[in-house]
Amino acid sequence: MNLPDLLADLGSAGVTLRAVGDRLGFTPRHALTPERAARLRLHRAAILGLLVDGYTPGDTEAGYVYGERLGIGDGLGMPTLPGTPAWLVAVGESMGAGCKVATYRVHYGHGSTDEGNNGGGEGERRIALCDRQGRERGP
Repeated sequence: MNLPDLLADLGSAGVTLRAVGDRLGFTPRHALTPERAARLRLHRAAILGLLVDGYTPGDTEAGYVYGERLGIGDGLGMPTLPGTPAWLVAVGESMGAGCKVATYRVHYGHGSTDEGNNGGGEGERRIALCDRQGRERGP
């Protein structure tokens, strides 16, 4: 399970995360299965970075998904502060949307997000960012 999927899964399970120094705090304890705990340990540094530094969507599609998911949570009366379940779902789905758009553009747009440029460039940069977030490369 990659980082975007883990965040969305944790949020859907009702988990709230918080940074406690260089450690992750979470509630409720019963929602953290052994698999989720193992994945959380694997992505701890990235999640701490998101909780401490915040999240900024990487492109227009990711920004749209992020805003839409936070708006849904807000409309349902859910807290949308960093680390809350609604925020985790919004960030996870936003990261996933940004990776899917970049992957599509690189693989089906002849290696580039710029029409007429077959040299890679921006599309490859986005894929590399997605890879650091736990996404697998490939079509």
